[in-house]
Amino acid sequence: MAEVLDALLPVVCSYCDVTGVLSMAAVARHWCQAARSDQVWIQCSRSRWHFGALFQVADAAPGARDEASLRLWQRSVEEYRAGVAHANAFGFFLSRSKQDKEVCQLLHKAVAQEEQEQILGQMHRLGANVLDILLKLEQEEDMRLKSLANSARVQITNRWAEQRWAQLLTSEAATTLEEGAFILSQWGYPNADVSAMRSSLERLALRAAELGARRQSTALPSQAEVRSMVLAINQALYQEFGLEGNQMDYYNPENSMLHAVLEKKKGIPISLSVVWAAVARRCGLMCHPLANVPRHVLIRIPAGGEGPAENNDLYLDAFDNGKLMSWGEFCSFLTDMLAMMGARMRDIEPHLSEFVATTTPVLLYLRMMRNLENIYGQTGDQLRLEGIQQQMQTLIRLVEHPAPASGYRQQT
Repeated sequence: MAEVLDALLPVVCSYCDVTGVLSMAAVARHWCQAARSDQVWIQCSRSRWHFGALFQVADAAPGARDEASLRLWQRSVEEYRAGVAHANAFGFFLSRSKQDKEVCQLLHKAVAQEEQEQILGQMHRLGANVLDILLKLEQEEDMRLKSLANSARVQITNRWAEQRWAQLLTSEAATTLEEGAFILSQWGYPNADVSAMRSSLERLALRAAELGARRQSTALPSQAEVRSMVLAINQALYQEFGLEGNQMDYYNPENSMLHAVLEKKKGIPISLSVVWAAVARRCGLMCHPLANVPRHVLIRIPAGGEGPAENNDLYLDAFDNGKLMSWGEFCSFLTDMLAMMGARMRDIEPHLSEFVATTTPVLLYLRMMRNLENIYGQTGDQLRLEGIQQQMQTLIRLVEHPAPASGYRQQT
């Protein structure tokens, strides 16, 4: 019985807030070991800080940061069960908490303009590690404090996003399609929970696999196999989860933010394509959102067969409940859509190969940013307009002048 309780104590602590964990540690020496274990304080750190470094995990692209921290937590659980208990993460938690307290004290003391500028400089040097506490201070009633915290947070968040894009394009560890969507979400809505987004995608993929969308072969699937997997994925995403195109509020910036799309279950073609492709990839189905299709992003799903690849492949509209199209149906869809812009088929045909070309995710990210740039420009949101333009400039610069031995590649 005691052995069972030993294994359960850290689990119980993981569901408590910080005060609760410390109270449990004070109850008895036996409880202290469990309450100070790494698995407890790694989880507490993951819950408390969405930006900056975590225990033994450097600040990184959001998905990679969350995944590395999750693996470390899983390892700590296994070691504790094996009788190896580490208590190093508690020291990290205390250290970051102390830094948060120092930031609060600095901002509370800043009165004169010169002092404020000096403190803002210190905040910039600390970088992403201060973003969480600045977000908390923005909720204070003191208007001077709120304004100062907001000013620092906006500037540091913009810089954080630029650094994450640079890291994404040069890191072997951050190459999945949704990684860029995590960055955009956390930039636009800093309270967006990357761990929750990843968990939602994993759950949706698991459900799709239960419904039959499961593939391990690396060979091209037949059209019949693609259709079968698409049915299962669509059932999981649209019929059961309730995902749909947001036709009533199409130009809401939240339609481009992955966390909001997953929470509200509404989005636009480009964001719904990211969700669909992320789930399909987890199920083993290769697919490519088409960033060059004008007006309406679609997904291309490779399939085996004779003749040109584009004729064999299937095309999916994530905005229209995962509607699947053959090559002929895709051409008809494109013709009808562009006809509304005054284009004719003979004008479209020379560009068809460009429209269906497989591109790197960076083009999709730029397209998402252009959407947001237009929205922020029309609504007069100058701060966010400047922020998204800075990120676009960073991405374009990184693509035009890539870092040596870049590990960036497409994995959709």
